[in-house]
Amino acid sequence: MVNWPKYYKERLWLGDVDSGFVGVVTLWTPVEVFSSLIDDQLKKKVSVIGQLHTKRGIESVFKNVWLNPKIRYLVLSGEDGCGAGDALVEWMKTGKIKSLFFDGIKKKYVDIFRKKVELIDMRGKNGDEVIEVIKKLRKRKPFSLRRKTFAESEISGNFSSENSVFRVSAETIGEGWVQVLDLIVRFGRKVPRIHVYGGYERVLLDMAVVISGENIANPKMWSFFQFNKDDLRAYFRSFFMADRGSEAYTYGERLFAYEAGGKKIDQVAEMAKKLSSFAHNKGAVAVLWQPEIDNFPVRKPWRTPCLTLVQGFCMEGKLFVTAYFRSNDMFGAWPQNAFALRKLQTEVAKRIGKKVGDLTVISHCAFVDEANIVEAQSVVGKNNRLFCQLDPRGNLLVEVIDDDLVVKHLSGEGELVAEYRQHGKVKKAAEKMLEKLLKEKVVSRVDHGMDIACQLTRAEMAVKMGLKFEQDKGLK
Repeated sequence: MVNWPKYYKERLWLGDVDSGFVGVVTLWTPVEVFSSLIDDQLKKKVSVIGQLHTKRGIESVFKNVWLNPKIRYLVLSGEDGCGAGDALVEWMKTGKIKSLFFDGIKKKYVDIFRKKVELIDMRGKNGDEVIEVIKKLRKRKPFSLRRKTFAESEISGNFSSENSVFRVSAETIGEGWVQVLDLIVRFGRKVPRIHVYGGYERVLLDMAVVISGENIANPKMWSFFQFNKDDLRAYFRSFFMADRGSEAYTYGERLFAYEAGGKKIDQVAEMAKKLSSFAHNKGAVAVLWQPEIDNFPVRKPWRTPCLTLVQGFCMEGKLFVTAYFRSNDMFGAWPQNAFALRKLQTEVAKRIGKKVGDLTVISHCAFVDEANIVEAQSVVGKNNRLFCQLDPRGNLLVEVIDDDLVVKHLSGEGELVAEYRQHGKVKKAAEKMLEKLLKEKVVSRVDHGMDIACQLTRAEMAVKMGLKFEQDKGLK
């Protein structure tokens, strides 16, 4: 069959697409784990094998199968990292799914798919067991005599921006996530993905997200998340598991059983040991990249970790953690990554007797896959608001004393840090005061700076017009 599949062809293993009637969904388990077990005879049955990392991918499975109605079975297998398997099972049973999936697709096509394509749930079974089930399947007539192509959702354009270093600050992971998606939707550059994946993504370089208030003991589960608490617990099990099983790697393996010199090292325990002996140790670092494995295709399947470094440092009785990702799927994986890192930070802080400080997650290539852009736009559109957050550099109190514009810089605890004055009757008095504040770098947030600019402009007007000024109130 020419030009099939349409969606993510480069990421899929293809058998005999003309005679095959079985599709295998491997979730987070690499395709090669199952494709290596397919012999020439079985290729006549198996049309395609592919992974399903996120719930959003269900729509691409649906569209690919409608372009090849000969597929009458979907065999669900492998390890489920983000609840995509549960979502697929639930959707096939009830037709319900929490998302914008199938937006603009008539219900009758969804119903035909659910009725005519049989889902066989083989999660938790090994590859040999899956193969034995496939061997017993019998060919059926195509569920439709016509292939069906569905219209693509429109993706809005993006604006120009700086080339790198985008900073987001938030109390909770959910608040940070919405801001991250907003930045990528607005400013992300469209770049091709590597040939093994194909397609395109929107990318921003060096996205730094600082989370200051997330309590992992009672995580804030926002309604716009694409996962629930059960999904998050499942992700934690994978993240903290030292045994990689059939995977090429897991974060847990690299953190808790890093292979070096024939030994396995618990890097998290080493971090805690260093910080316990000297809280300001700059060597409390866990490295997840193994050059001898990750720079060359040593293991099959060849996969390399996106999270490559975690570093801890203590200040003022708190443990601060910085994590670095070489590449990060900001829509499908970033929130789960951030929650797992917060949990890791919290557990290490408990070991060394410290409170939990900020978590900073730096993503060198922060991307959203083209398949998720429309939904990312929807999440932003429905939830993009100004989350209230104080400027960490303190507060600025604007007053008019005699004919002077006076700005008092207060710490977060309300103590006077500095005071700045500018005569209010000179030309461009507010602008001159702003120059002083910028020079002293007393403002770190754009919204704070814009507010102070407005306050100073009103204060200057009050001096020159003989009116009474009070911050955040009308002139009298």
